[in-house]
Amino acid sequence: MEILVFWRNIMKIKYLIVMIFVLGLGFQFFRINELNEIINTKKGYTNEEVIYSSAKNIPKGEMKHLVLISHIDSKSQKDLYDSLKEIFGYSKTLYDTKYLKDLNKGEISQYESIIIATNNYRYLKKDVYEEMKNYVDNGGNLIILTNSFFNPFNKLAGIERLKGFTEGTGLEFEKNIFPGIYETKITGDEAKNITNSLLDVDLSNDVDIIAKTSEGLPLIFERKVGKGKIIYSNSTFFGDRFINGILIQLISYGNNVFFQNIVNTKIVDIDDFPAPLPRGINKLIYPTYRIDSRKFFREVWWTDMKKLAKEENLLYTGYIIGTYNDVTESEKFDKFDENDLQDQIYFGRELLALNGEIGIHGYNHQPLGIKDELNHKHNYKDWKTEKDMAQSIIKIRETLKDLYGGLEAKVYVPPSNMLGRTGKRILRENLPSLEVLSGIYNSGAEKGVLVTDIGWDEDEPSLYNFPRFTSGFIFDNTKMMAMYQGVALYGIFHHFIHPDDILDEERGEGKNWEELKKGFTLYFEDVNDKFGFLRAQTSYEGFRETLKLDELKVHTFFKKNTIDIYFENFPGKTYHYFRVRGKKIEEVIGGKADIISSSDGNILYLLEANENKISIQLK
Repeated sequence: MEILVFWRNIMKIKYLIVMIFVLGLGFQFFRINELNEIINTKKGYTNEEVIYSSAKNIPKGEMKHLVLISHIDSKSQKDLYDSLKEIFGYSKTLYDTKYLKDLNKGEISQYESIIIATNNYRYLKKDVYEEMKNYVDNGGNLIILTNSFFNPFNKLAGIERLKGFTEGTGLEFEKNIFPGIYETKITGDEAKNITNSLLDVDLSNDVDIIAKTSEGLPLIFERKVGKGKIIYSNSTFFGDRFINGILIQLISYGNNVFFQNIVNTKIVDIDDFPAPLPRGINKLIYPTYRIDSRKFFREVWWTDMKKLAKEENLLYTGYIIGTYNDVTESEKFDKFDENDLQDQIYFGRELLALNGEIGIHGYNHQPLGIKDELNHKHNYKDWKTEKDMAQSIIKIRETLKDLYGGLEAKVYVPPSNMLGRTGKRILRENLPSLEVLSGIYNSGAEKGVLVTDIGWDEDEPSLYNFPRFTSGFIFDNTKMMAMYQGVALYGIFHHFIHPDDILDEERGEGKNWEELKKGFTLYFEDVNDKFGFLRAQTSYEGFRETLKLDELKVHTFFKKNTIDIYFENFPGKTYHYFRVRGKKIEEVIGGKADIISSSDGNILYLLEANENKISIQLK
């Protein structure tokens, strides 16, 4: 009897062990699969169908502008005209372009403003010149974007005396043409970042200064003439892409009403994240926290970054990198370190749990491209063959799937923002889910750096360029001005950082994390204070919102106190800047408007359009 009871107890224990084992397997299966559902590893990759519509019965006689150039081309004119094409193309501003020599009397009265983008007036006809003066006197807007000693409009613009040329540095605005741009002063050591050849002038007393150099020289000014006005740029810097946001807002400021299309998005990228964490003791971390670098990033830095995202309404897009080795032969690729993979799983899933996104930075940090396509001053190694490049993308692509439940990357950021033409092709061929290349908007002429406008890539037309405007944890006025350019031009805030910026004495200027965090937080507080309307999105979401607007067409009509706007290829909702002088919005039929800034009777609104035809009632 005792033996029977003993065996029964043994069998119960066996059944219990089996049940625990089965339940454990079930729980593990549930945990792995449900975790992917809970953190939504497909976040941002579901392309909701966009239903486009177009307004009917669009009348003729819409508002448009006239751009005047010289048939005698020059690099400065070409750069300036290229900038105008970019800003007007994206803002959906209708304009005509004419050579001065082809402009005849009777052709200018239909335009809201005349924009002169040349310093060569040799072929301007006398009767056209007289008509342009009358155009301004009767209420027209003349905007001159580059200075000239022989400009026939110099006196009309308020220049009483020409004393030659002089040099000026820096930039300070005295008129509020756009939030942030107005408050930010490029002076002191930063002034050398902006240089200009200026006319040395004496101005009449009725001239208003819009902007000046750090030395106090008049850089941009305006003068009322009869019922109209002239805005005069005593500079040579328009045409530099760095200030295209200032260019569009100056033209907006120079008109009585101006309607500008924007995206309305706020994006923060973290390059090299998830990535292998640095090990050991770092002198910028240990004295404050008494922990090693790996523990710092897991327990301090990431905790602070999550808090910042919540408090400042941010969504992060991380770009995974597998290893920091410099191997460029695929047969020598090693398995990724197991501890590194565990860190990448942890950070990646935390990132996705925050409704973030993960794109690809690379198998390692070696830029994709053949020898002649890239600058080698950073000591990068050449890839042995194109096949080796392809295998590196395949390896990180498959790793991404394994770590995050089949996740496929839609966005690629090149290491050090360097990407050759061959590398683009390799990406397209070996990363079929890829839709977006994200480089930088403005940089020097370094060979191989991916500096682009927003739009389809010239080398690989199936890929879309969606650049970043600013980077880093350190902020000065030049960097702030660069950030404001993106918001002013596109309604896009797009910033990127590297986690290890804080370990680098040059990139972090020797500051510890507490100091860097304080400045970084103030940066986002400034953005949210001035542009609280910007929508927090991942990089792919921002791209999708931008893509919706590619085929949008805008037709604007102004009659008395009513502005009617007709849209073609309208995606259901759009956002715009709308500026008006001397009046204000009473009602928007088919949308809504909120004031962004107001000064001297000049009001800038954020306008949301919800129908393919809206009417703005002014008072």
